[in-house]
Amino acid sequence: MFSLTTNWFPSPALDTADNPASALIRLDNAIALFQQSAPDLQPHFAYGNLSKAQYEQPHAMHLTNHFSAIDA
Repeated sequence: MFSLTTNWFPSPALDTADNPASALIRLDNAIALFQQSAPDLQPHFAYGNLSKAQYEQPHAMHLTNHFSAIDA
């Protein structure tokens, strides 16, 4: 288990055999974990100290960037 207040880039190892459905489940679980986490987060590496709501914005932009590369 990792703590969102101590690890900047917590993520499981990628499994290239994973399918898109399992990847979306992992993403959903990660979002739920973030939503349940304490509001006292570490400073963002690029933006510094952010509230939890402010922290969501760069993550949403990053996720949008990744999704824009998917042809569906």
